[in-house]
Amino acid sequence: MAIGNTIISPIGAVALAACLSACASNSASLPPPSYLTTPDAAVEQQPISDPNEKFNRSVFENNQEFNTNYLFPIAKAYTDSVPEDVRDRVDAFSVNLSEPMVFANNVLQLRFQAAATTFGRFVLNSTFGIAGLFDVAVEQNLAHQSGDFGQTLYVWGVRESDYLVLPVLGPTNVRDAVGSIVDVAAQFQTTALAPAKFTSVLTGIGTSGSVSSPLSKLNQVDDLQTLEESSVDFYALLRSVTDQKRQAELREALETSALTGTPSIADPNAIEPVMTIVSSPTLLEKPASVVVLPRKQAPVQATLVVVGAPKGANQ
Repeated sequence: MAIGNTIISPIGAVALAACLSACASNSASLPPPSYLTTPDAAVEQQPISDPNEKFNRSVFENNQEFNTNYLFPIAKAYTDSVPEDVRDRVDAFSVNLSEPMVFANNVLQLRFQAAATTFGRFVLNSTFGIAGLFDVAVEQNLAHQSGDFGQTLYVWGVRESDYLVLPVLGPTNVRDAVGSIVDVAAQFQTTALAPAKFTSVLTGIGTSGSVSSPLSKLNQVDDLQTLEESSVDFYALLRSVTDQKRQAELREALETSALTGTPSIADPNAIEPVMTIVSSPTLLEKPASVVVLPRKQAPVQATLVVVGAPKGANQ
């Protein structure tokens, strides 16, 4: 550990963090605690297709060795030598670099509201956020959106996909692994600025939907390590967590896409009350009544009496 702290100077740690943090897509971050549920408390899930579990477990064990030997020591040196504010700026910068690809996938999925939000985030953070070092867009209620080509394939109809653990990159599935390749290739083709090109491409290397990539944000490695130490079968737990988080993103995409969304249609036979609410200090000064008519008929004004003195009246 002393060697790691000696080799990784603060400046070197920041540079290393920029690359490592970028290596995982934003969907590769650990999910919030709500996903870490026990089977009894979890929402009913479809069985996870894992026909190659033996192979996946073997890769998973190698990944855990990589974590223990390399990632965890680097993460500790990083958090010990780099102030939290600087780490936050590194994370924000990496997220901002991913926004163009998120926007492109939102458009491909016909998620126009998500695309507009992503576009607004990128413009605000790239300008007022000083090239993405600060997430000023979130203060304008523009939350970061999901969006990757694996998710796009899902919206387009590629629904079933086997669970897969990739070397170093961690858990995903076959569809999302293919989607990640497309994302990376697209970034190679579309990134014009040479200084940003390397980091921007690295941003797409993390597999879509993965939550446990060893190259996840270094700030979150402690959470990953704690989760591993407290789990009896870390492989099964992480497989479940990965699937829960990804399914939430996929459901959101389906519900908000013009391709698959099912907007509610007004029922012509529906009825709704039309009323005026007044306050009277006298008990039952007027009898309470509500007249309810179908939408297509002209509304009739009715009165509903609320017992009690009007607000602000002298007691």
